[in-house]
Amino acid sequence: MDKKVYYTKSKVEMMGVKNLLESEGIRCYEVDKVDSSYGGVFGDYQLMVDESDEEKAKALIEKFESE
Repeated sequence: MDKKVYYTKSKVEMMGVKNLLESEGIRCYEVDKVDSSYGGVFGDYQLMVDESDEEKAKALIEKFESE
């Protein structure tokens, strides 16, 4: 089962975090929950990983955000 480990309204931030996880060997994928009919005001981008990688991914994201 896949778990959401990150979400943001910024496509640029999403790509940075996705690249970080992939560089550490964590397979992930992005889910676009942005409602385009409102010009991107509602919704977000979500990053999903396999349940077995959830803790490692969250630790990497936390470290990334604190820098």
